[in-house]
Amino acid sequence: MPNGTSHLKKLAGYRSLFDALYPPLCLFANKYLNDMDTSKDIVQEVFIKIWEKQPAFTHLNTTKAYFYTTVKNHCLNYLKSKHYKTIANANPLDLTMQQSEEYFYSEIVTAETYNQLYKAINTLPKKSAKVITLSLNKYTTNEIAEELNITPSTVRTQKSLAYQKLKGLLAPLKYLFSFFP
Repeated sequence: MPNGTSHLKKLAGYRSLFDALYPPLCLFANKYLNDMDTSKDIVQEVFIKIWEKQPAFTHLNTTKAYFYTTVKNHCLNYLKSKHYKTIANANPLDLTMQQSEEYFYSEIVTAETYNQLYKAINTLPKKSAKVITLSLNKYTTNEIAEELNITPSTVRTQKSLAYQKLKGLLAPLKYLFSFFP
């Protein structure tokens, strides 16, 4: 039954691709839509449509580019749709900026950077990860201490240790920022 085995391998590979790309694609779509629930729906729809087409991907970078472009197009189509205009109860949007290549590439970099950051945070010990996550959500040291029922001194120590570890884990991203003035 080689056909069944081949299908299972494809399905497992696609699941792995979904697990890797879904979070950054949702962040990316949200930059266009400013609605995370709709962003998730659109990204899931894109994965389903691509699975149905069964394109042959040969390289991860071209695969990512294909998914980002498809998600962008679905987001723009959604923003132009009568459904969106009805629920948003808004005047027609000027999508000039969102349709530009500069915006597209900038948002890919943002989504991929956040994805790498959150992957790195998830490797930290739970308490450190929670401290950093709250800090990224603009909680003050005292608010974090209160939220986690620890002392402000412990928060500062956890942050310091976490930043040291994150600095090492995220070092490969430094090259990315060397392209920007």
